[in-house]
Amino acid sequence: MYKSICLLFIIIFLPSCEKEIKSFKPTTKLENIMKNVELKNTLWDLRVENTCLTREIEKDESFKTFLKKTNDKDLISLTECEIPLIRCFAFKALVEKEYPGIREILLRHINDNEIVKLKNYDIELSLTVKSYMLEQLNPFSKTKNRFNKTEYIKIQDSFYKTE
Repeated sequence: MYKSICLLFIIIFLPSCEKEIKSFKPTTKLENIMKNVELKNTLWDLRVENTCLTREIEKDESFKTFLKKTNDKDLISLTECEIPLIRCFAFKALVEKEYPGIREILLRHINDNEIVKLKNYDIELSLTVKSYMLEQLNPFSKTKNRFNKTEYIKIQDSFYKTE
C-alpha cells in the first residue's frame, strides 16, 4: 500500500517539477523611461491618441511623430518596458525603421504572453505580445526583415510550443 501511494505521488508530481513555466521578464520600468522628457512627451502623445494597437498604426500621425522623435536605442529600451502596449509600439517602430536586429528582439519575446488589444476597424481582438510581434514579420509584411514562408512556419512552431 505504501509503495503504491509513493508511486502515485511520483507519477502526479514529477511531471510538474520537470516543466518550468517561463515568461518574459521586462527589464525597464516606465518611470525610468519617463526621465527622458522628450521621449516622455512623444510617448504620451502616442498613448493619448492610441489606447490600443490598430491594424494600420503606421499611418497614424502620432505614430509617425513617435517614429521621427525616437532613436533605435530608445525603442530597444521600450521593447523591454513593463507595459505590454508600449513594447508593441516600440517593436512596430523598429520594424518600420527596418532595424537590422529586429529578429533578435523578437526572439527575446518568445515567452511574452501578456495580452494586448488590437483594433481592426470595428473589431477588437486580444492577442499576446509575442503574437503581435511575430505578425509584424510575416512573409507578406512590407519590411525587408520579414521571414520567408519556411522560416515563418518554423519560428511560429517554436513560439507556440512554449505555451
